[in-house]
Amino acid sequence: MLDNNEEMFPIVDEEGNITGAATRKECHSGSKLLHPVVHLHVFNSKGELYLQKRPAWK
Repeated sequence: MLDNNEEMFPIVDEEGNITGAATRKECHSGSKLLHPVVHLHVFNSKGELYLQKRPAWK
């Protein structure tokens, strides 16, 4: 398995077209490379938002 920093992400333009690829490390090093991201908000029947706790090392 790849080191987490070596995971490959697609690089996209402003319209979402794939233009290349870069490692996680390259994408998150301040390079401002655009890559797809998903944010998922989960609510229960009372309208309460569920949050996922991130590991301390992140």
